[in-house]
Amino acid sequence: MNNVEIEDVYHHDFTTASEWEVFIARLEEVMHEWKLSHTKPSPPLKEGDFLNLPWEENTEKLNFADVEFSLKHYRLKTEDKNSQTSTSSFTEEQEETWTQSQKDIMSSANDFIQIDQSNLEIACYYGLREFILLVPAKRSSITDETRIKILLSSLTIAVSNAHCEIPAFVQVQEQWQKFYLGINVGKGSRMHLNMVHLKKIPPHCKHLAGLLTIFKQKIGEGCGIRLDPVMVSVRWSYTLKDWTSSTWTQEPPDFDFMQGETLGVDELGKLPFGATFDPIKEFHLFVSWIDLCENIVVDSEHFSDLEPLSALEWSLKVEMVSSPACLLGEYLSNFIQLCNSPKSLVELLGEGAAYIDNENQSLSSAFNILTESRIPSISTVVSRTTSKSRKNNVDGPITEDVLLPILYFLFPDAEEKPRAPYSENSGYSVDDDQWRGIKTCAIDGLVWRLAIVAAHCAYNLGGLTALAQLWHEFVQEVRFRWEKCIPLPGVGPGFPDCVRTCLLHQKLQMINCCIARKKAREANEKRALGMDLGESSGDSEDDEFFECLNEDANERQHPPWNRPVGRLAKHPSLRLVGTGEPLYLPVTQDPVPKTEDQLEEDAQVMMQLGTDKAGSEMRARLMSASLLSDMESFKAANPSGQLEDFIRWYSPRDWIEEDGQDEWGQPAGHLSPRMLIANNPWSSTWDSARPVPAHRQKRLFDDTREAEKALHYLASKRLGQVGQLLLPVLAHSALVTLHEQKVDALPSLPDVVQAIHNRLQFASKPINQKLQIYEEITRDIENVEALIAQVNSLQLKLAGGEGDSGDKELTAFLVQLMRGKEVSVPKGPRGTIGARISKMFSDAQKAAYMMTTSHTEAEVIAEGKFKPFPMPTSKEFVLRAMAPRPTPCSAMQPQRLYVSIDRDCIRMAGAFSEDTIFF
Repeated sequence: MNNVEIEDVYHHDFTTASEWEVFIARLEEVMHEWKLSHTKPSPPLKEGDFLNLPWEENTEKLNFADVEFSLKHYRLKTEDKNSQTSTSSFTEEQEETWTQSQKDIMSSANDFIQIDQSNLEIACYYGLREFILLVPAKRSSITDETRIKILLSSLTIAVSNAHCEIPAFVQVQEQWQKFYLGINVGKGSRMHLNMVHLKKIPPHCKHLAGLLTIFKQKIGEGCGIRLDPVMVSVRWSYTLKDWTSSTWTQEPPDFDFMQGETLGVDELGKLPFGATFDPIKEFHLFVSWIDLCENIVVDSEHFSDLEPLSALEWSLKVEMVSSPACLLGEYLSNFIQLCNSPKSLVELLGEGAAYIDNENQSLSSAFNILTESRIPSISTVVSRTTSKSRKNNVDGPITEDVLLPILYFLFPDAEEKPRAPYSENSGYSVDDDQWRGIKTCAIDGLVWRLAIVAAHCAYNLGGLTALAQLWHEFVQEVRFRWEKCIPLPGVGPGFPDCVRTCLLHQKLQMINCCIARKKAREANEKRALGMDLGESSGDSEDDEFFECLNEDANERQHPPWNRPVGRLAKHPSLRLVGTGEPLYLPVTQDPVPKTEDQLEEDAQVMMQLGTDKAGSEMRARLMSASLLSDMESFKAANPSGQLEDFIRWYSPRDWIEEDGQDEWGQPAGHLSPRMLIANNPWSSTWDSARPVPAHRQKRLFDDTREAEKALHYLASKRLGQVGQLLLPVLAHSALVTLHEQKVDALPSLPDVVQAIHNRLQFASKPINQKLQIYEEITRDIENVEALIAQVNSLQLKLAGGEGDSGDKELTAFLVQLMRGKEVSVPKGPRGTIGARISKMFSDAQKAAYMMTTSHTEAEVIAEGKFKPFPMPTSKEFVLRAMAPRPTPCSAMQPQRLYVSIDRDCIRMAGAFSEDTIFF
């Protein structure tokens, strides 16, 4: 066979769909999937629907000409019932021949609504409740005119084939321009949705007269008939951001020490609150005229009827300063940063701040007191506190005239006439139900005041060094009071409250407890030496010892070397099981007070001893010190007593009663099984105990040593550790300051404060503070403080601080403004709020005119040349009309033009309908 070459011939298959046809078919398919064909009519739009009702969105990905597109469907979810009639002026018969979109563009219910959601500006431009949008993905731009026409044609063909009466748009030009072109086909009409966006504003387009001319020319092209009057809606925007007068400006708290002036008691005791500058950035006032006939309004280049005070509708929107600087939040943030400082007092203040062990000095001073002829009273000692010479003087940024008021504020009893005395319950009550659970201290106690003053020092009086100086002086004052037996004011009495108060308050309670023990001990020693104290010592233990010495004649039955001593009172019912003598309650040593960190150390020691026999014995010895003391006191008060008698009084659960009575007429019984174990700690301790009364025993609690330990704890802290001791109290004080703000316009404020309260409860529980939690609490407090400052500023501007804060109308108005919405002004310019807004604009205009003309205020008022309102920052117009297009024989069709004029651009969005049946 011969090889024959055959030429390749290309044959075009016209039955194969092109890429463009595939794209159109895919558009139709998506529209059918979304069920957009032959949609049912919706109820008429009501005012504010575009903002108040939710928008539904569907998205589908498409590809055409190697470009990825997103097809989106937006629909306003309206109620499926007719609630109101349409606000337009056309008849119901005409509406039945229109698409839903044509009805919507003639409704003025949602003119000038501003929607922040992406792509929904189409609803504002054209007044549509439902539309389809073709958007290029990856934020690419379609600027070529040929491509724009192809995409718009594709949408036109797709909606026609799918019988979709919903407007379809394509986004073209640059993304930032928000430029949309669209088409709407259905019910024998076609509506072209076109747009113009220009940076340079044509002169004839700056006023209503020129826009009416353009609108009529566009409608009348080829129509050849006289148009009915055009219905006009207008909105002008005014911006106010120059708060020229202090009447309108939110001033920061006026604390004198912030300007370096003399300190005041009221300033020292509170934290500042509020913004450092006005938190309101701008007022945007919108004045509107809705559905005016063009014949009754004039707005041209030379004259305008559209004056703000003549508008029927006013609305206001407030733009807040982003994250305004607020003093309370700055105080807390600054203090938290300070808590991370590793510097010691010596590094900040020099060697004069070094801690010196004064144990020997304390002992010598104790002997000196014993040899004095008279114990100095508290009043005479306190009167010398301000003039005493401290051992370790330091120089710091706080001057003497500033430091003395601070010390008098912390220790008001050092003044002859205290200006800020502690109240009767100050420092004692920590059971306030409102703040229960926060582990700090009582409000307005010594630690409370110290935390607030520390924040003032750290923020205003010198930072780290100022706080170090304050702490050094505080510790020196505490040591002086310990040496002179002067109780610390503003601190709860009794044992350290480890459950409800912070560690610093516990340490000061420990020092007060040591002072009380020291005073009682020294009083007993002086009584023993026969010294006359000049005053009653009813609290001494000796009075208690001698109360019962002659109560019972049976005491003479005991030999002289075994006479009972240290009796407190006779037990009302119990008798000794061996002799039947009455059982006497002994005078025992008081329990040993311990702070939270000491209890934790004891627990760690117990755990480290282990579980072996030696460790168990050591643990029992450590735990039985108090038990041994009580047993010795019991034996001294009851020489004939047995272990069974002690158990019946000390641990009744370990005494098991039996049926019947013993020979002394009291219920019979026996020890519990754990008390019968051989060589158990109770029996061993009882065997080793001697009959020694409490006042002759070795002290379980050494007040001198414990006080020195507490003072050493305070004096040896680094500055960051000092800050962490005070941080929970400062956060609590900030929360109380926040709670004291009464703001009706923030109805959720109590719930927010309660949430912060719960977080602070958790944060203040451990000894070692977690700064991260306090940083979160500080951010929450800052946010709430900023909101309150904004409300207060609005209150000042709109109510004038004239007692109108209780006005329900104003409160509701402020609530809406704080939500960032555009809010209708009640009664427009004729209401109280409108009058205040007008006054603000007028004052700003007056100040601007005075600056440009150098006139005085009286001259400006006399001349009256300045206008109360500035030039509008933007103008918006919506023009509506009915016209038979494209010919006089065509059916009447709705026409709409939206115009937005800013200072640097103009945007026109037109919806022009034409009849496709009667040309």
